[in-house]
Amino acid sequence: MSPAEIQKKIEDTLKGSQAQVRDLTGTADHYQVVVISPQFQGKSMVDQHRLVKSVFEKDIASGEVHALSLKTYTPEEWAKKR
Repeated sequence: MSPAEIQKKIEDTLKGSQAQVRDLTGTADHYQVVVISPQFQGKSMVDQHRLVKSVFEKDIASGEVHALSLKTYTPEEWAKKR
């Protein structure tokens, strides 16, 4: 799965979200992903990560995606970070 495919899958599934994806190893199975989503509002970091990983349950189970290193932000948190 390519970084563009991962980005599209996140943005299509988690409506209103923006994703930035980087292949960490060049092997197309270890990714660093930054997700900014209004759906994270009021959720703990653990719940935010679970929400993103739920998008890839089948891909992780099949081994197509081996590792996702996640950083998640609400739009407000992202604006402060910038």
